[in-house]
Amino acid sequence: MARDTYIFFLSSLLFLGAAYACNHSQQPEEAPPIPVEIYDFGTTLDFSSFLKAHKIISLSAPKQEAFIKDIERLLFADNRIFVMDRSGNKIVMFDGEGNFLKSTAKMIGRGHNEYLRVIDASIDEKNKKLYVHCDAPYQMMIFDLDLNLEKIIPMNYYMTEMTVDEEFIYGLCHQTPPVQGFCLVALEKSHPDMVPDTLLSFHNVVPGRMTFGKSLTTAQKGAYVSFPFDTHIYKLRQGKITETYNMDFGEHGLITHPLPENITPELFDRYNNGLHWSIVSMSESDSLLLFNTNSFELFVTDKATRQCKGYKEYYNDLLRFHCGRIIPTQGLQNGVVFHSQVHNIEETLKIAKEKGNIPFPNMPEIPRKYNPDSNPLIVVWDIK
Repeated sequence: MARDTYIFFLSSLLFLGAAYACNHSQQPEEAPPIPVEIYDFGTTLDFSSFLKAHKIISLSAPKQEAFIKDIERLLFADNRIFVMDRSGNKIVMFDGEGNFLKSTAKMIGRGHNEYLRVIDASIDEKNKKLYVHCDAPYQMMIFDLDLNLEKIIPMNYYMTEMTVDEEFIYGLCHQTPPVQGFCLVALEKSHPDMVPDTLLSFHNVVPGRMTFGKSLTTAQKGAYVSFPFDTHIYKLRQGKITETYNMDFGEHGLITHPLPENITPELFDRYNNGLHWSIVSMSESDSLLLFNTNSFELFVTDKATRQCKGYKEYYNDLLRFHCGRIIPTQGLQNGVVFHSQVHNIEETLKIAKEKGNIPFPNMPEIPRKYNPDSNPLIVVWDIK
């Protein structure tokens, strides 16, 4: 399997509440296919061709609750940075320069105004609120942008991912047996206790096969969603599907689409190893739509011409250290953030020191801000 694909049992995620959330939906009309051209090793996408380094942020860690295990989402609002750290079971807040301010770590528990597991988070930019979806019990916790809890809304269902736009909350739910699959639900923020509408549903799934990344991400206006085992990207706004990207990976896509019913994980792996079967972590500017898949390539789509290109080799020629997959963000206008690999930064600094070179001519503060014993560096890139 592709190296960024991990395996886990869906039984740990299939909750009875999902059946409550997923009702009937009318599927959108098929959109014209967008041919995806994939360049093999030997053709390199230089960052300087479509990006420029904007800002380097060192996230401080003066106390234990400030340490981050893994960044699942980065939310930017009102000179605040909110890190969705599901592995650490908390939201961590920093100021715009990366100074630690607060976290939800002390709210973990079974008592009043507490949670057992944090699942996902999103910013309500219109009303300046932070929405945090939690499990055990199912609930939506609403904070102000100083991370003060304002309200808890009990819920009857579980969303594996969620985001919000001006008026709606969108959630991605797993459907429970005998129906296996996913559904996208939408509910009005003004009536979060109501039964949500199902905008999309998808039943072609392979138990135990998922992709590293987020299937539901924030757009400049609205949101994007793409289901596992499908290669469509849907644009959402005001509780409706407004646009569809039908990505055609050709010989690099699924052998059969839709998948045969009741296909086993072993059979799926045998015939689809190395192919693209899931789109995740969509990030956009006015002109480009970037995304990853279950494989390791970076894909760049021109929204005007509807041309999409994927690159196995992409080189950070601006900062000279390798960047990994896209981190889903919210609140960046024409921006994108990639995972910065600690060992790659260290290796770049080591080589530069041995050769007497200046390693980061475009952002010389990186050696000063980088601390291997602290939180990851955040490099915010502007998309040209």
